Amino acid sequence: MVLHGHTSMREHEHEQEHEQEQEHEQEQEQEHGAEHEPVPLPSSLLVITDRHRAIEPLTSVLLEAARGGARWLRVREPDLELFAYVTLCHELIESVSQARVVWSVRPQAYAILRTAHPELRLAVHLTSRDAAWAGPDRSLLIGRSVHEASSAIEPAWQNADYVLFAPVFETACKPNATPAGVPALGECVRRNTCPVVALGGVTVDRVEACRDAGASAVAVCGGIMETAEPAQRVRAYLEAWAQSTSPRV
Repeated sequence: MVLHGHTSMREHEHEQEHEQEQEHEQEQEQEHGAEHEPVPLPSSLLVITDRHRAIEPLTSVLLEAARGGARWLRVREPDLELFAYVTLCHELIESVSQARVVWSVRPQAYAILRTAHPELRLAVHLTSRDAAWAGPDRSLLIGRSVHEASSAIEPAWQNADYVLFAPVFETACKPNATPAGVPALGECVRRNTCPVVALGGVTVDRVEACRDAGASAVAVCGGIMETAEPAQRVRAYLEAWAQSTSPRV
Protein backbone atom coordinates (compact mmCIF):
# COMPACT_ATOMS: atom_id res chain seq x y z
CA MET A 1 0.00 0.00 0.00
CA VAL A 2 2.80 2.42 0.83
CA LEU A 3 4.56 1.64 -2.42
CA HIS A 4 1.33 2.16 -4.34
CA GLY A 5 0.74 5.52 -2.63
CA HIS A 6 4.31 6.61 -3.36
CA THR A 7 3.88 5.60 -7.00
CA SER A 8 0.62 7.52 -7.28
CA MET A 9 2.26 10.63 -5.87
CA ARG A 10 5.08 10.37 -8.40
CA GLU A 11 2.60 9.90 -11.22
CA HIS A 12 0.63 12.92 -10.00
CA GLU A 13 3.81 15.02 -9.85
CA HIS A 14 4.77 13.84 -13.33
CA GLU A 15 1.35 14.82 -14.66
CA GLN A 16 1.70 18.28 -13.09
CA GLU A 17 5.14 18.73 -14.63
CA HIS A 18 3.80 17.62 -18.00
CA GLU A 19 0.92 20.10 -17.75
CA GLN A 20 3.32 22.90 -16.82
CA GLU A 21 5.54 22.03 -19.79
CA GLN A 22 2.53 22.11 -22.11
CA GLU A 23 1.44 25.49 -20.72
CA HIS A 24 4.99 26.80 -21.19
CA GLU A 25 5.09 25.54 -24.77
CA GLN A 26 1.72 27.14 -25.50
CA GLU A 27 2.93 30.47 -24.08
CA GLN A 28 6.05 30.26 -26.23
CA GLU A 29 3.97 29.50 -29.31
CA GLN A 30 1.70 32.46 -28.57
CA GLU A 31 4.69 34.76 -28.07
CA HIS A 32 6.29 33.43 -31.24
CA GLY A 33 3.08 33.93 -33.19
CA ALA A 34 2.71 37.50 -31.92
CA GLU A 35 6.33 38.25 -32.71
CA HIS A 36 5.94 37.07 -36.29
CA GLU A 37 2.42 38.26 -36.92
CA PRO A 38 2.40 39.52 -40.52
CA VAL A 39 2.02 43.24 -41.14
CA PRO A 40 -0.41 44.13 -43.96
CA LEU A 41 0.84 45.99 -47.02
CA PRO A 42 0.13 49.73 -46.89
CA SER A 43 -1.04 49.91 -50.50
CA SER A 44 -1.32 48.03 -53.79
CA LEU A 45 1.32 50.43 -55.17
CA LEU A 46 4.87 50.90 -53.92
CA VAL A 47 6.68 53.91 -55.39
CA ILE A 48 10.47 53.53 -55.47
CA THR A 49 12.81 56.50 -55.85
CA ASP A 50 15.60 56.99 -58.36
CA ARG A 51 16.89 60.55 -58.40
CA HIS A 52 18.95 59.85 -61.53
CA ARG A 53 15.83 59.02 -63.55
CA ALA A 54 13.54 61.63 -62.05
CA ILE A 55 12.84 64.49 -64.46
CA GLU A 56 12.00 66.73 -61.48
CA PRO A 57 13.59 66.95 -57.99
CA LEU A 58 12.63 63.97 -55.86
CA THR A 59 10.95 66.25 -53.36
CA SER A 60 8.54 67.44 -56.08
CA VAL A 61 8.01 63.98 -57.55
CA LEU A 62 7.12 62.36 -54.22
CA LEU A 63 4.96 65.27 -53.12
CA GLU A 64 2.92 64.96 -56.31
CA ALA A 65 2.83 61.18 -56.02
CA ALA A 66 1.42 61.49 -52.50
CA ARG A 67 -1.17 63.96 -53.75
CA GLY A 68 -2.17 61.39 -56.33
CA GLY A 69 -2.78 58.77 -53.66
CA ALA A 70 0.63 57.13 -53.15
CA ARG A 71 0.73 55.82 -49.58
CA TRP A 72 3.85 53.65 -49.72
CA LEU A 73 7.22 55.12 -50.67
CA ARG A 74 10.63 53.46 -50.69
CA VAL A 75 13.76 55.61 -50.67
CA ARG A 76 16.24 53.42 -52.57
CA GLU A 77 19.24 55.42 -53.88
CA PRO A 78 21.84 52.62 -53.48
CA ASP A 79 24.80 54.80 -54.52
CA LEU A 80 24.46 57.15 -51.52
CA GLU A 81 26.49 56.53 -48.39
CA LEU A 82 24.54 56.52 -45.14
CA PHE A 83 24.87 60.20 -44.14
CA ALA A 84 23.82 61.43 -47.58
CA TYR A 85 21.01 58.88 -47.68
CA VAL A 86 19.61 59.98 -44.31
CA THR A 87 19.91 63.65 -45.33
CA LEU A 88 17.89 62.92 -48.47
CA CYS A 89 15.28 61.04 -46.42
CA HIS A 90 14.90 64.07 -44.13
CA GLU A 91 14.33 66.32 -47.14
CA LEU A 92 11.77 64.00 -48.70
CA ILE A 93 9.88 63.43 -45.45
CA GLU A 94 9.65 67.14 -44.73
CA SER A 95 8.58 67.86 -48.32
CA VAL A 96 5.81 65.26 -48.46
CA SER A 97 4.59 65.83 -44.88
CA GLN A 98 1.86 63.22 -45.28
CA ALA A 99 0.94 61.33 -42.13
CA ARG A 100 -0.65 58.44 -44.00
CA VAL A 101 2.48 57.64 -46.01
CA VAL A 102 4.60 54.62 -45.05
CA TRP A 103 8.31 55.11 -45.75
CA SER A 104 10.43 52.03 -46.51
CA VAL A 105 14.09 52.75 -45.79
CA ARG A 106 17.42 51.01 -45.38
CA PRO A 107 17.78 49.10 -42.11
CA GLN A 108 20.93 51.10 -41.30
CA ALA A 109 18.93 54.36 -41.43
CA TYR A 110 15.95 53.21 -39.40
CA ALA A 111 17.15 54.18 -35.90
CA ILE A 112 18.32 57.62 -37.03
CA LEU A 113 15.05 58.41 -38.80
CA ARG A 114 12.94 57.00 -35.96
CA THR A 115 14.70 59.31 -33.50
CA ALA A 116 14.32 62.36 -35.76
CA HIS A 117 10.74 61.59 -36.79
CA PRO A 118 9.03 59.62 -33.99
CA GLU A 119 5.61 60.27 -35.53
CA LEU A 120 6.64 58.75 -38.87
CA ARG A 121 5.25 55.49 -40.23
CA LEU A 122 8.54 53.75 -40.99
CA ALA A 123 9.23 50.40 -42.63
CA VAL A 124 12.44 48.56 -43.45
CA HIS A 125 13.40 47.12 -46.81
CA LEU A 126 16.27 44.65 -47.09
CA THR A 127 18.20 43.98 -50.25
CA SER A 128 19.12 40.45 -51.29
CA ARG A 129 22.51 41.00 -49.59
CA ASP A 130 21.27 42.27 -46.23
CA ALA A 131 21.09 40.04 -43.17
CA ALA A 132 17.74 39.30 -41.56
CA TRP A 133 16.26 42.26 -39.70
CA ALA A 134 17.30 42.26 -36.05
CA GLY A 135 15.93 45.67 -35.11
CA PRO A 136 14.13 46.47 -31.85
CA ASP A 137 10.67 46.83 -33.38
CA ARG A 138 9.35 43.66 -35.01
CA SER A 139 5.96 45.29 -35.61
CA LEU A 140 7.51 47.11 -38.55
CA LEU A 141 6.68 46.20 -42.11
CA ILE A 142 9.75 44.35 -43.36
CA GLY A 143 10.43 43.69 -47.03
CA ARG A 144 13.07 41.69 -48.88
CA SER A 145 14.23 41.94 -52.49
CA VAL A 146 14.54 38.64 -54.35
CA HIS A 147 15.49 37.92 -57.94
CA GLU A 148 14.67 34.23 -58.22
CA ALA A 149 11.44 32.49 -57.33
CA SER A 150 13.26 29.91 -55.18
CA SER A 151 15.13 32.60 -53.19
CA ALA A 152 11.95 33.80 -51.52
CA ILE A 153 11.76 30.72 -49.29
CA GLU A 154 15.30 30.75 -47.86
CA PRO A 155 15.07 30.26 -44.06
CA ALA A 156 17.14 33.34 -43.21
CA TRP A 157 14.54 35.53 -44.90
CA GLN A 158 11.42 34.15 -43.27
CA ASN A 159 10.88 37.21 -41.08
CA ALA A 160 9.94 39.29 -44.13
CA ASP A 161 6.34 40.49 -44.38
CA TYR A 162 6.61 40.63 -48.18
CA VAL A 163 9.10 39.93 -50.93
CA LEU A 164 9.85 42.29 -53.80
CA PHE A 165 10.32 40.13 -56.90
CA ALA A 166 12.24 41.68 -59.80
CA PRO A 167 12.62 42.18 -62.65
CA VAL A 168 9.37 40.79 -64.01
CA PHE A 169 9.64 42.64 -67.33
CA GLU A 170 12.43 44.44 -69.17
CA THR A 171 13.41 47.59 -67.34
CA ALA A 172 15.69 50.54 -68.06
CA CYS A 173 16.77 50.45 -64.42
CA LYS A 174 18.61 47.17 -65.04
CA PRO A 175 19.13 46.91 -68.81
CA ASN A 176 21.44 43.88 -68.50
CA ALA A 177 19.09 41.87 -66.31
CA THR A 178 17.07 39.10 -67.90
CA PRO A 179 13.36 39.61 -67.16
CA ALA A 180 11.91 36.74 -65.15
CA GLY A 181 8.49 36.97 -66.75
CA VAL A 182 4.98 36.56 -65.43
CA PRO A 183 5.21 32.73 -65.02
CA ALA A 184 8.20 33.16 -62.68
CA LEU A 185 6.25 35.76 -60.73
CA GLY A 186 3.46 33.23 -60.32
CA GLU A 187 5.98 30.60 -59.19
CA CYS A 188 7.35 33.01 -56.58
CA VAL A 189 3.82 33.56 -55.29
CA ARG A 190 3.22 29.80 -55.05
CA ARG A 191 6.52 29.16 -53.28
CA ASN A 192 6.16 31.93 -50.75
CA THR A 193 3.79 32.31 -47.81
CA CYS A 194 3.93 36.11 -47.52
CA PRO A 195 2.74 38.66 -50.13
CA VAL A 196 4.76 39.15 -53.30
CA VAL A 197 5.22 42.60 -54.85
CA ALA A 198 6.03 42.72 -58.57
CA LEU A 199 8.75 45.12 -59.77
CA GLY A 200 10.52 45.81 -63.03
CA GLY A 201 8.94 47.22 -66.16
CA VAL A 202 5.48 47.22 -64.62
CA THR A 203 3.53 49.67 -66.77
CA VAL A 204 -0.10 50.54 -66.16
CA ASP A 205 -1.26 48.06 -68.79
CA ARG A 206 0.77 45.26 -67.14
CA VAL A 207 -0.80 45.64 -63.70
CA GLU A 208 -3.58 43.16 -64.48
CA ALA A 209 -1.10 40.46 -65.57
CA CYS A 210 0.80 40.85 -62.28
CA ARG A 211 -2.42 40.69 -60.30
CA ASP A 212 -3.58 37.61 -62.20
CA ALA A 213 -0.23 35.93 -61.41
CA GLY A 214 -0.98 36.36 -57.72
CA ALA A 215 0.99 39.51 -56.85
CA SER A 216 -0.36 41.38 -53.83
CA ALA A 217 0.92 44.74 -55.11
CA VAL A 218 3.09 46.29 -57.80
CA ALA A 219 6.17 48.45 -57.38
CA VAL A 220 7.05 51.23 -59.80
CA CYS A 221 10.15 53.35 -60.22
CA GLY A 222 10.63 54.75 -63.74
CA GLY A 223 6.90 54.88 -64.37
CA ILE A 224 6.64 57.58 -61.67
CA MET A 225 10.11 59.13 -61.80
CA GLU A 226 10.05 59.79 -65.54
CA THR A 227 6.62 61.35 -65.89
CA ALA A 228 5.80 65.05 -65.78
CA GLU A 229 2.54 64.22 -63.96
CA PRO A 230 3.31 61.87 -61.05
CA ALA A 231 -0.07 62.40 -59.38
CA GLN A 232 -1.97 61.43 -62.51
CA ARG A 233 0.27 58.41 -63.10
CA VAL A 234 -0.21 57.19 -59.53
CA ARG A 235 -3.98 57.42 -59.96
CA ALA A 236 -3.71 55.43 -63.19
CA TYR A 237 -1.82 52.62 -61.42
CA LEU A 238 -4.25 52.54 -58.50
CA GLU A 239 -7.24 52.50 -60.86
CA ALA A 240 -5.68 49.71 -62.94
CA TRP A 241 -5.23 47.63 -59.78
CA ALA A 242 -8.77 48.31 -58.63
CA GLN A 243 -10.14 47.30 -62.02
CA SER A 244 -8.07 44.12 -62.09
CA THR A 245 -9.50 43.07 -58.74
CA SER A 246 -13.10 43.89 -59.65
CA PRO A 247 -15.38 40.93 -60.43
CA ARG A 248 -15.53 40.26 -64.16
CA VAL A 249 -19.02 40.21 -65.65
